[in-house]
Amino acid sequence: MEDRGRPDNADHATADDDTDIRRQKDRVTLASVAAAVVLVILKLGVGLASGSLGLLSEAAHSGLDLVASVITFLSVRIAGRPADADHHYGHGRVENLAAVIQASLLFTTAGAIAYEALRRLFVVEAEIAVSPWAFAVMGISIVVDAWRSRMLARAAARFHSRAMEADALNFRADMFSSAVVIAGLALTVYGERTDQEAAYARADAAAGFVVAVVIVAMSARLALQGVGVLLDRASPRVRTQLWDAAEAVPGVLAAEAVRLRESGERLFADVTVAVPRTTSLAEAHTISERVEAALRAAEPRVEAIVHVEPTASDLETAAERVRAVALALNERTHDERVHRVADHLEVSLHLEVPPALSLGEAHARAHRLGAALRGDNPALRRVNTHLEEATANPDRRREVTRAEGVTVEAARVIAAEADGGARCHEVRLYRSDGPGLEAVLHCDFPPASPIDEVHRRTELIERALQQSIPALWHVVVHAEPGPVEPGPERQERGANDAGRA
Repeated sequence: MEDRGRPDNADHATADDDTDIRRQKDRVTLASVAAAVVLVILKLGVGLASGSLGLLSEAAHSGLDLVASVITFLSVRIAGRPADADHHYGHGRVENLAAVIQASLLFTTAGAIAYEALRRLFVVEAEIAVSPWAFAVMGISIVVDAWRSRMLARAAARFHSRAMEADALNFRADMFSSAVVIAGLALTVYGERTDQEAAYARADAAAGFVVAVVIVAMSARLALQGVGVLLDRASPRVRTQLWDAAEAVPGVLAAEAVRLRESGERLFADVTVAVPRTTSLAEAHTISERVEAALRAAEPRVEAIVHVEPTASDLETAAERVRAVALALNERTHDERVHRVADHLEVSLHLEVPPALSLGEAHARAHRLGAALRGDNPALRRVNTHLEEATANPDRRREVTRAEGVTVEAARVIAAEADGGARCHEVRLYRSDGPGLEAVLHCDFPPASPIDEVHRRTELIERALQQSIPALWHVVVHAEPGPVEPGPERQERGANDAGRA
């Protein structure tokens, strides 16, 4: 069996790309971990030396940042694993779980800081020895956090990583809280130098409380984002964008449903689109592939499953409407013709049934089809059904054109007399298990002729051949566009029309 999958070099290229992406993610998260270690050491050392609650709270905050960065590093590595037998959608949601864990840790830290801050504000007084090192450390912290936040935000946008996005948000909040601590330390120094220590004695504790509030707000946002994804919360903006993309595909009547679920950097979409019920299976498959391509163009992360729903359309012809109802009942029909009789419609059609059916069983299927057609179209009153044996395999026949030369010439002459404007340049005869001969004629008609006129003229030729040559039990006239010289009868008819004019 021929292997039609991707070539080996494509598989190798994809594997190399995945490896490169993992390495880039590892570099970003490891750099964040290293920066967190340095900040924890600096803040803790200076905070213990000065006794500043603001610095100690920042040291605790940075300690939690270190834990969060380690969690991010591990979750990003796990999320990069491919889907397996137990995780059909991959491991991407590990990043969202990691974001929730980070938020829980930050809530705990914020509670401890807020408790100590309130205690220093209203219960006890704490002496603070502010040194230039405290300002230097906090300044370094702001610079490092700005660098980490920008690096992680870029990586999160590039790789659609929720864990990296959470870390970036965390470090942006760190910059603000560090600035608050600097303000608290500055007010403390100002109070010492202006002999207003009593007025500014609790500025550092107030700064610590503000840091706790910031951590709570940031943690709530992280938790809500992570839990939202875990609970399959979808973005209304993305859903609307994909909905519009699906409806813009040619052949789609409407998008009936768009459901989304996120897993890491991938976005899974279940989309239901309505197509005309007269669409063939092959056409429906092509439309579904076009919808998938349109969704990927609108959002490159999307992996879509498209369900096609057959729907009645105002663009259906009467015959197509009949055929669609028959297909819905798993019945095969052909030669469907709809006629208007007085104030109602009548349908004539050929119904193909298995040869093993009895007449009673076949008639029951025809009755069921008729009832369905009348239910679909209230204007339809009568359904005339011709029962026909459905053959699974093609009939065998042999060509006898050379052996039936006289009949061939007769058929060509009769066709020319029946329609003086047509020239049948090819006539073939066949013999099969039927009662007589089968004829196939290729006849030229003016290219600009309306198709309804051509159909009427080909039927005229078919009837003339069957009436004039009894041996012909089946005739097919194949119309082709070509130069046609008008015959004598048509020239005479044209002259008479001109005289009447």
